[in-house]
Amino acid sequence: MKKIATIGCGALGTIFARALVTRLSAEYLLLGVYDLNAESAGRLAGELNVKQYPDCGALLADHPDIVVEIAGVPAVRAYGEMILRAGCDLVVVSVGALSDSALKDALERAARENARKVYIVNGAIGGLDLMQTVAFMGVDEACITNVKAPASLNGAPYLNGRELSEECEEVVFDGSVDEAIAGFPKNVNVAVATALASEFSGTRVVIKSVPGLPDNQHHIDLKGGGLTARLSICSLPDPANPKSSTSAAWSVIALLKNLASPVQYF
Repeated sequence: MKKIATIGCGALGTIFARALVTRLSAEYLLLGVYDLNAESAGRLAGELNVKQYPDCGALLADHPDIVVEIAGVPAVRAYGEMILRAGCDLVVVSVGALSDSALKDALERAARENARKVYIVNGAIGGLDLMQTVAFMGVDEACITNVKAPASLNGAPYLNGRELSEECEEVVFDGSVDEAIAGFPKNVNVAVATALASEFSGTRVVIKSVPGLPDNQHHIDLKGGGLTARLSICSLPDPANPKSSTSAAWSVIALLKNLASPVQYF
């Protein structure tokens, strides 16, 4: 049985931790949880009868086999390399952090030097396996279009305080992955995942605001090596955090199930 510790006790972290102890208890033991919001961490730890860690150092002192990050880009920056050098595998949900090439290189180096793994989950999308396949075939074009309700986008740095219309559709952004993650850090983890998996630096990101839209939509278009693919994913936003899709938490559960299974899907 593998031992798990998790960083992040917000809406998605709570979904993940609850699912781990109810759906994968035969394969994994949840040791404890950590969050900068001690109240949230304490509430979740009490509910699941696990430890509440006061900091990442205390978490690592428990020697988990796998640490799941589901807390946001700053957590990957602050703790990612430390986790790997402590001898733990790392699951990254906040893939947007890896748009920083220096951080990505540091995590890869730490993983290699300590014989550890960094797992990038599909999150709110799917098809990372197909993207990796097309990367070998030669990618000519890659574009991801994110379509969300205004409330899911409002507050992003790119908008500079502007509130999006609740009446009119709008193309809010059209540009590169680096520009997108800087302008919409809580919305475009999927764009970074697409660029990394397809190994295509020219990946284009389009963000649309559609008033009244009930779900978050992601449309990925790939072309290369004689293959053309369009992936469309529509998922309801988390009621507690409209900027995120609940599928992001469940994708970690799917990854862990796959890792523990004698039959694996790629």
